[in-house]
Amino acid sequence: MKKDEKITLWSERIHEFQSSGQTCKTWCQEHRIPVSTMNYWMRKLKTLDEQSDTDMIFAKMPTEKEISKNETLNISP
Repeated sequence: MKKDEKITLWSERIHEFQSSGQTCKTWCQEHRIPVSTMNYWMRKLKTLDEQSDTDMIFAKMPTEKEISKNETLNISP
């Protein structure tokens, strides 16, 4: 199973668990999933989500020439 497939599978499982209203232990027992595995994936997906929120964004900065050109254009008489 590929990494993105695992992420999708566990995202769905966690959503099902959270929607169930059950405790983690009870839900995991019914679905035959170790609680430690569920906790691992909940932490992992939370970390991945936090990383996507802090992705770098690149912005174009004006050159000195562009700045001086804009300053001369913005001068009002």
